[in-house]
Amino acid sequence: MSMRIENVQVAKGLRLSRRIVTMRNPKNIPAVVFRRKVLPAPNGNSDRHVDSWGGLGSIVDSDEHAIDYEKLGHAMVIIVDSVGGTLHDNGTLIVPESFSAIAHIEPYDINIKDADERVKTMPNWTLHKTDLVCLLLNGYKDFYEITGTMAMGKLPQAGVRYLLAQRFDLDFLNALDEKNIDDVRVPYE
Repeated sequence: MSMRIENVQVAKGLRLSRRIVTMRNPKNIPAVVFRRKVLPAPNGNSDRHVDSWGGLGSIVDSDEHAIDYEKLGHAMVIIVDSVGGTLHDNGTLIVPESFSAIAHIEPYDINIKDADERVKTMPNWTLHKTDLVCLLLNGYKDFYEITGTMAMGKLPQAGVRYLLAQRFDLDFLNALDEKNIDDVRVPYE
């Protein structure tokens, strides 16, 4: 059963309006998005999933860092809600890895200079679960992993909210070295 044309048009209109709000909101945060990739095994004869020693730690240096991240592109982020996280036993600090948030994230092509065209043109990639979002906060970079998605209404075409978990344990990855991530201060000229 297909949806009526009116429903499709309403869903597309809702999707575009939410994209406009996210891209042009004064509270939006520029971000760079990375996708996880599994590195090939050092000997080249087998898959990294077979060679890894899950949970046991690495046996030799060649087993270290079985994953890396590749840059996908830029996005605008609005944190809709901070869900918080679990507290330490003494109640003094939130465990940072369990801190989570709900966000609107809209990818865009940073090379498009016209603001209207940038909103209308979607890049050739979409966000997936396990993608890493690096929020660019005036020289400070904050990493979040997409852990899930939520529909924004009864029509899935109307847009998606992303569930984010903060990540602090990725400093060893070359792709996430601060020297390799350009800070986007003003997304529109």
